Amino acid sequence: MLTRAVLTAPGALEMHFQPIVMLATGRVIAHEALARFPGLPGVPIPDVFHAAHAAGFGPELEALAVTRALAQPDRPRWTVLTVNLSVSTLRSPVLWDALPADLDGVVVEITEDELWGYGDDLDRALARLLDAGARIALDDAGAGYAGLQQLMRVRPDIVKLDRSLVCGVATDPARAALVASFASFATQTGGAVCAEGIECPDDLRAIAELDVAYAQGYLLGRPTPTFAPPVSVAAAPVASTLRGGLRALEQAPRDLTTSLGGSVPERLATLIGAAASADRVDLWRLDRRAGELVAVRVPDQDPGARVALGDVPVRAHALATGEAGQVLRTDVDADGIERRALAAAGYQGVLLVPVEDGGLVLGLVACYRRRARPWSREAVAHVRSRAVPFVSVLSGGGGLTMAEPA
Repeated sequence: MLTRAVLTAPGALEMHFQPIVMLATGRVIAHEALARFPGLPGVPIPDVFHAAHAAGFGPELEALAVTRALAQPDRPRWTVLTVNLSVSTLRSPVLWDALPADLDGVVVEITEDELWGYGDDLDRALARLLDAGARIALDDAGAGYAGLQQLMRVRPDIVKLDRSLVCGVATDPARAALVASFASFATQTGGAVCAEGIECPDDLRAIAELDVAYAQGYLLGRPTPTFAPPVSVAAAPVASTLRGGLRALEQAPRDLTTSLGGSVPERLATLIGAAASADRVDLWRLDRRAGELVAVRVPDQDPGARVALGDVPVRAHALATGEAGQVLRTDVDADGIERRALAAAGYQGVLLVPVEDGGLVLGLVACYRRRARPWSREAVAHVRSRAVPFVSVLSGGGGLTMAEPA
């Protein structure tokens, strides 16, 4: 029988940390804090917490686990800590007395099947967490019947897909369709998806193609008593999968040789920004002969302002290859020029999408976000679609129609 001694006995409660990887970069960007009870071998962790709640000290045990997780030293810079809390504990004063006032860099995970039966008190608790700087994750999504209905209610920052939905996604079209629906919903509501329980490279590859932003599982890292460093995932099958992500590393420019021109109104930038959930959109044309980017619509520069491609190697690489990429401030291996520019402007990431016609690159769309959330392949497709009128102008097609492309 579980007793309150678990709250005070030395070594009764330990915290381990499992890495969460951003698929766009292959880097560890977060750690989930997981409780371990060495004195209760073989007992499932959820059963321990259920027993504590049945005995009347569940909120105290959860609060202790969160407090110890937050106190763990040496969490790598730029990484986030996720902690698990039950909905009933969110309503307990015991928890709020234990939590610090500043929860910046913390994600609170709540479980989908716990949301039934709670009303305004849950909404107030979630609002209080958000006011303290925390973000909200809906855990075990897809495991029960609540699904999208609970997503509509909570509007979480992160949707964590249950392993029962993720396992086998590479070979099961029905699972893939469900994962895609969650990813699309999260994107449209300003959130992101994390797939749990990744244990094989095929499933990892499949979820990356389905626009899932984050992944977690034994293939990427097991829970350990210390934090995993935020280095790129090194395992060969994992690295080869993640290299296909939208990540822009430092690249040397290539020779670009033809001159083009054109202009575009503010309306087009607005359409692209809405499609990409971007806070700012810059539009550039490419002057190949001069080897420069020319500002078409850039909020902090005059039209016609020029930037040498040699000064922006990542953008030069995107223009030379026609491949979209993104730079995130949290990715320490990404191009330093772009990361410094992001820091100076107050943005967390930039998506670079070359604009081309018939295989010839004509210009560049740069989308910026203030939130630290990566873009998906779906977002790139939306940008390319909305940029069709820009292509027409840059390729000499004349006037610009404001009708949205089909």
